[in-house]
Amino acid sequence: MTDPSPPATRGIRIGTLMGARVIVQPSTVLMLGVLALVFSTGSGVELTRRTFTQGLLLAALLFLSVFLHECAHALTARAFRRDVSEIVITLWGGHTSFDATRLTPVVSGATAAAGPLANLLIAIGLQTALSAGWVGESAIGVVTWLAFANVLLAIFNALPGIPMDGGRVLEAVVWAATGSQYKAMRVAAWGGRVVALAVVALALLLPLTRGATPGLFELVWAAFIFMILWPAASQALALSRIMVKRESAKVRTFMVSAITVRFDATVAQAREQATAANAVEVVVTAADGTPAGHFPVALTDAVEPGVRDSTPLQAVTMPLPRGAIVPVGLEGRDVIDALKQWWGKSDVWVVTDNDRVVGLVKLIDVLNEVQ
Repeated sequence: MTDPSPPATRGIRIGTLMGARVIVQPSTVLMLGVLALVFSTGSGVELTRRTFTQGLLLAALLFLSVFLHECAHALTARAFRRDVSEIVITLWGGHTSFDATRLTPVVSGATAAAGPLANLLIAIGLQTALSAGWVGESAIGVVTWLAFANVLLAIFNALPGIPMDGGRVLEAVVWAATGSQYKAMRVAAWGGRVVALAVVALALLLPLTRGATPGLFELVWAAFIFMILWPAASQALALSRIMVKRESAKVRTFMVSAITVRFDATVAQAREQATAANAVEVVVTAADGTPAGHFPVALTDAVEPGVRDSTPLQAVTMPLPRGAIVPVGLEGRDVIDALKQWWGKSDVWVVTDNDRVVGLVKLIDVLNEVQ
């Protein structure tokens, strides 16, 4: 599993590989023991020191396969000249973190696909060794099991839904087709939800098709896998919804119409010009013609009609920081960058088209839409 540029992971650092920290989380030891117990008693065999040692060997080989899977992610990321920060072995398997700056569908998809492909190649290599008679008789059972385990790892990780590697590959394909990373993420996140439900459905339905009752062991593992997949897919879905909004944000959609009025005009003059232009907001310009303030036309209703001709605009004008101006064509991440720049400094942007003021945008409206 690949994880572009997350925060550093806590755990036991056991070394460095390809410039990346290799970390084992303490919970991995717990899973190693659980798997050793399952493998040593799974066929109804009595638990002894010998069978537990054999189970522990199988569990260790499984985690070694997971580690090689993660190394394949790291090696591929490095092939694309990406810095790899860490390779982590976890309770659930593992993840590899790399620099996602200017990530592309090709880099994302190829890096994700490398993991399952590595497991498939391991399985093919082991099966080739078995077929060629290169494996001693005493090790045939273990090697056969390990080959099968790697096939399962390859298939499971290739499933087309986040958080599986296959989900990232699906995301990369849709991203390349649509040009939107986060619309693609939404598709892959739904894929993850479908996979999670399918795992539970298979655990229930497969035994029934054979006329049997679903076993407790299968149901527990199905529930365990569901609890991994569903929350991760749901989190990705929530993120994608927010990011799609941000990708599609356009200043034009938040803008209300506005006109410019010189600072030395009266309230009556501003109302008259705004009414004639059917404008909602008035932008007050300084002596040099730059926007210096603003007010909604409706605010002038508070000024008594009899004194509007003599009331200066300063009575209704709110100050505007110099430079709080954006072009009417601003969209996508540029809108978000501008929001970050001006939030807390100004409550509005003046919108211009070829240096001509055409509208006003309230920053709170933008924030509410993109969060």
